Amino acid sequence: MIIATDTITKLADIAKGVIVMRGTPNHDGSGQFRVLDRMFVKTSHVHIITAPTVLHTPYTDIACIPGFDKQEFRAKFPGLSADEENLAWTKYISDMVFALRAECEKTPILMAHYTVPGCNMESGQTSFFTNFEPVIPREALMAARYEAVLLGHIHRPQIIEGFDNVFYSGAINAMNFNDEGQERGFWIHEFNEKGTLVKGHRYTTPYRQFHTITWDPDEVGDYIREGAMYLHRTGISEEVTDKIVRVRYSCTSEQKKALNIPLLQKNLYELGAFYVADIEAESTIDITNRGLLSEESDPRLNLKKWLEEKTFKNPDKIVELAEPIIAEAMKQSTTAEIHGVFKPVSISVRNYRNYKEENFDFSDISFCTINGVNGAGKSSLFMDAIVDCLFEETREGDCKAWIRGTEDARSGFIEFIFDIGEKRFRVVRTRTKSGKPTLNLSQYQEESADWMNLSKERIIDTQAEIEKLLGMDSMTFRSCALIMQDQYGLFLQAKKDERIAILGNLLGLGIYGVMELDARKKLADSRKELVSKKEAVRIKTDFIKAQGKPEEELKTVEKDILKNQEELENLDESRRNLIERQEKISEAEKESEKIRSDLKECSEEYSAMANDLDHSKQTLTACNNLLELADVIREKAKQHSELSLQLSEVEKDVIKYKNAKRTLDSYNEDIDRYQRLIDKNKFRNKQIHLQISQLALNVPEDLEERLDALANERKEIESQQEKRYLYSTAQNELHEIDSSYSQKISGAVNRRDHRQKRISEIRQQEEFMKNSGCPDIESASCRFLSKAVEDVKSLPVELDNLKKCEEEIEILTSERNQKIADKQEKIKNIEYDPKRLAILTASVTELSKYERIKKDAEQNKLEIARLEAEKESNDKNIGQCEENLLQVKLKASEITETVNKLSGSVDRQEQIKQQMAHLQTYVEQEKELPVYEERKQHVLERIENMEKEMEKLTDRKFILSSQLTGMDTMIEKMKETFSADMVEETDRQIRSNKETLGELQIQKGVLLERLENIDTMRGEISMLNNEIAVAAGRADCYEALKQAFSQDGVPHQIIRNIIPHITDTTNNILGQMTGGTMGVEFVMERTVKGKDGDKATLDVLINEYGKTTLPYASKSGGEKVKASLAVILALSEIKATAAGIQLGMLFIDEPPFLDDEGAQAYVDALETIRDRYSDVKIMAITHDDAMKARFGQAVTVIKTDDGSKVIY
Repeated sequence: MIIATDTITKLADIAKGVIVMRGTPNHDGSGQFRVLDRMFVKTSHVHIITAPTVLHTPYTDIACIPGFDKQEFRAKFPGLSADEENLAWTKYISDMVFALRAECEKTPILMAHYTVPGCNMESGQTSFFTNFEPVIPREALMAARYEAVLLGHIHRPQIIEGFDNVFYSGAINAMNFNDEGQERGFWIHEFNEKGTLVKGHRYTTPYRQFHTITWDPDEVGDYIREGAMYLHRTGISEEVTDKIVRVRYSCTSEQKKALNIPLLQKNLYELGAFYVADIEAESTIDITNRGLLSEESDPRLNLKKWLEEKTFKNPDKIVELAEPIIAEAMKQSTTAEIHGVFKPVSISVRNYRNYKEENFDFSDISFCTINGVNGAGKSSLFMDAIVDCLFEETREGDCKAWIRGTEDARSGFIEFIFDIGEKRFRVVRTRTKSGKPTLNLSQYQEESADWMNLSKERIIDTQAEIEKLLGMDSMTFRSCALIMQDQYGLFLQAKKDERIAILGNLLGLGIYGVMELDARKKLADSRKELVSKKEAVRIKTDFIKAQGKPEEELKTVEKDILKNQEELENLDESRRNLIERQEKISEAEKESEKIRSDLKECSEEYSAMANDLDHSKQTLTACNNLLELADVIREKAKQHSELSLQLSEVEKDVIKYKNAKRTLDSYNEDIDRYQRLIDKNKFRNKQIHLQISQLALNVPEDLEERLDALANERKEIESQQEKRYLYSTAQNELHEIDSSYSQKISGAVNRRDHRQKRISEIRQQEEFMKNSGCPDIESASCRFLSKAVEDVKSLPVELDNLKKCEEEIEILTSERNQKIADKQEKIKNIEYDPKRLAILTASVTELSKYERIKKDAEQNKLEIARLEAEKESNDKNIGQCEENLLQVKLKASEITETVNKLSGSVDRQEQIKQQMAHLQTYVEQEKELPVYEERKQHVLERIENMEKEMEKLTDRKFILSSQLTGMDTMIEKMKETFSADMVEETDRQIRSNKETLGELQIQKGVLLERLENIDTMRGEISMLNNEIAVAAGRADCYEALKQAFSQDGVPHQIIRNIIPHITDTTNNILGQMTGGTMGVEFVMERTVKGKDGDKATLDVLINEYGKTTLPYASKSGGEKVKASLAVILALSEIKATAAGIQLGMLFIDEPPFLDDEGAQAYVDALETIRDRYSDVKIMAITHDDAMKARFGQAVTVIKTDDGSKVIY
């Protein structure tokens, strides 16, 4: 932007006016021009042009038509196809050229940024296309008569042939290699005083030049041998100096390996090249013997031949590894089991495109035309239905689009039955409008006369099974078996590498693709194995290095173990001595402890005996005391017996008392229960009385009057609602009248405005004619003036039409006003009052509550009757309960007297029990008197024995005390030369030495294990290195197999062998169509780079007598159709003779752009195929009567109310 601004500023300093016009929108953004516009807003003589306009200067008027965005144009003209869009845009630009010319008063100059047909493009070709981009028509430039037309957009500088005032100045600098060899510069045009272009001069500007070096294989070989000397010898050094250079070369595969690209780049820089842009091989020529391989050979034999010709090492090993791959691929291939001619049997459809339901049998078809009017459904049944059934790749791209577009068609159905050899297959496909599909593949079984299902669980897998069965995909099928009108160039318009793939499918070479995938997989597995083994060697080697020097470490550890063992033996000896001394002290302590224990037991025994003696003396005293009271005890025991007799008599009365008491308690409970029932019923009767009083007070006195008023107002509401309906209907009719007439009046007004605009344009043209200066306007031959004369003659007709439009508007307005007035009068007579309706509605809502009150009152009467019945029942219950209560009270009174009489016996019983409890001790003491007498005698004897034993214990205590004192003295002397800490310290040292020894032993074991592991690792590394060598050889073999089975290997050679046959067949057919003036050349030498490496490609060149050989895409429509048709028929013939599955059908739509000779040659080619291959069913869609006459059969497709139908 800075450079542009600076350049424009410098031009503005010199020139009186500078025009900067926007070009193609994709590289001249609108934002950039907005910036320029703001920057030069104060510079009046710098004009930034982004929209069509006319600049008026003192000397000339300059009409400017810049490039503009397609989206802006599409907003003005929506819904056009690409071709229609370009044609409409061209017309729009043409009209603009005339419109801007009409605004020019001084010398008219046109500046524009568009293509003019006939200009020479950057590639050297001449542009004559008007359908592929918007252009300025040559006729428009001629008719507009601009003094000079100054154009941009085309970079090649030129004056358009046939004009002397239409210039492309071209670019001022070279952009890329397309500009190689072209001059760059600008024009300066001179005009005389009358504004006539006098002369122009083109000035060349300096620019960096481009240069391309092209080498064939011989020149590549010379450079490989001579190096930089070859560049000097051939004069390349002078050609590349100070230029941007690229090298394009063709070579053999061996030369490609030998060519040193970096060295060549360095040599070119040393020769003075400004920049080396690219060094690229255009093709690599293989020197393999192509005559030895074919599609019909065994893959194993093809592989062996290919390996021999490529001089691979170990070919036998490679073939050995290939055998399981080939066997598996052959097992998967359907052609191994299914082969023969593919023939259509029948096609059936339901709710498919134009067809409601139709079925067609191909059994009798051999050489047939398909006839019918456009849109009847010829292609739909005989082409689209077959492709959609087999592949469902619809022309619209929407799988639901083929369902018939009627209300009753909820789903569609296609069934295609075909034979392959002796076997019959059926494909059935359905789809609903909601998008849910089904797909079924089945094979006919003659034994059971039934269809055997071959479908898979998923639709995508079933589709793959169909393509596997056919041995071709949709592209291949539509390239040679079923040719639609808009797909004649399907094979030739495919990408270069895709053409190779299509030929491979035609020749049944898909098995090589399967084998390539398997070889790639095995190669990847081999490489993974190789990498894994190398990684294992690296890991084991690193492991050995990480182990250090275990031998030296082992010697050091063994010395430390020996030293530690000697120290441990010395410590064990010291510990044994200490333990012996400790054991002697321990034995002495145990003896001392035993004596002390005996002394303690003797003392405790003495104390226990003393206590026992005291207890015995106390027992003796107690026995003496009890025996002294023996007479009193016997007297009290006698009293206890007498009281027991009295208690037996009293307990009889107590039992009677308890029974009477329980009966009385039961009567009292009944009294309480009856009293509660009486109280509860009386309380309920009070509630009922209160409820009846409240229910009787809720009914208003004027209830009936209110209900009568409610009925009357409801009748009046019904009347108002009926009037409201009539009022609403009339209002809608009024709106319909107004809307209908408004649309009619609006249409009439639009027609009137159109007529007025047309009359205004005619009068402008009439004025322009008067000022044109033409001497004979009535006889003017130029298109512009002749059109203006015709328009002026039509002026009276246009004025008459304008008058009719105005009268129509006046009549429609009058009718509308009259009908609206009549309808408004009818609405007034209805007498609908919305306010009265609202008042009545509110009143009815208020009075409606009295209906509820009446309903509630009736319900209250029923409730009162129920309550009164309940009260009557309660009164009966109260009387019954009072009677029962009186009886129970009488019984309770009688039993109460009995209870009172017997209550004294209960008190007497309690007194006797208390007295007996007091005397119970004497009863027990009486029983013990004999025992106490015997016990007294025994205690006296025991006291005497204990006193004698206590004397013995006193003597023994003295002896033990003396022994204990002597033993304690001896132990104290022994402990003076020994302590327990000495043993503990020795044990600690022993433990420490043992731990150290254990660690050393573990360390020794670890070192021994490390030595053993190292030896094992070294053995494993040796084995792995041997396995690596084997795996590397196997990987090389799989790499060779991957190359052999790839598109550039065996299939590539097979296709090369078939190319001459395809070329001859195509040229024979094309020669018949064109009288020998056209031919086709297939070129396979080029390669393209892809993500998987270089790929072989197939170029198609068209040769035409007297013209330059050009690629297919560069030819015209008719030439393309002829070439495409010839190639299609050749491919069909190839497929009809290919191994595996051959095509027994050729369905073809009528080719466009054929002249009479071409059409006859087209039928001749079809007849030739029919004569050569009688099994091939040929059906051709045509509208040409002469062509129909040459076919022996014909079917006709007609339209009916029930969908399209086929007549045969």
